[in-house]
Amino acid sequence: MNKKVKTILITIIVFVLVFMGAKYLLNFISKELDDMCGNDIKQKISSPNGENVAYIFERSCGATTGFSPQLSILEKDDKFKNKSGNTFRANKDFSIEWLDNKHLKVIYHKSSETYKMEKKSNGIEIEYMSQ
Repeated sequence: MNKKVKTILITIIVFVLVFMGAKYLLNFISKELDDMCGNDIKQKISSPNGENVAYIFERSCGATTGFSPQLSILEKDDKFKNKSGNTFRANKDFSIEWLDNKHLKVIYHKSSETYKMEKKSNGIEIEYMSQ
């Protein structure tokens, strides 16, 4: 094997090892940041038939971030996990009202910044109303 081919192979191997190391490091950092976040459940409201549950909670990811009021809708047997809300996220408190088993109303302040507003979540239609 000549010197030029050997140099190219070593360069490729080093590049692959650096790439794999960087990918591992980014995954590790991402997991650590997720672990810094926490959810504080404020309300747990079941649908009229009890098949779904709406969780209103505050999410915080450490001292440099504020609290974020959020909403997740889960099936009754699903475990509430340390994740962002799957339905609604805002910067101010809000309320909800089950209209029936498949329809939910979210009432939020008109000056709220909203970061997520799903129209449907886990088979539930979501209606939004600002006040």
